[in-house]
Amino acid sequence: MIYLKYSLPLIFIFVVEVLVKFNHKTICLWKLLTGHECLGCGMTRAFDALFHLHFKEAFEFNPLIIIVAPLLLYLWIKIIQKEPPPENKC
Repeated sequence: MIYLKYSLPLIFIFVVEVLVKFNHKTICLWKLLTGHECLGCGMTRAFDALFHLHFKEAFEFNPLIIIVAPLLLYLWIKIIQKEPPPENKC
């Protein structure tokens, strides 16, 4: 469990790849219910394009990728830097 924080990006990449490759319908609940796109629509495909270093395509899927991707990277680094709680030895 202690190493989970180090593997979060790998898990995220795997989930995005699976969703893009095997899911041909939208996963956006808002779009499914209303038929309209939300601000996050296209973000999964944008991350997939970003993982394959297709920056222009990622921006075309969702322009917010330039804010969300660095923010997620920053949050992951903060999680890694957090010290584990001290162990209680009885």
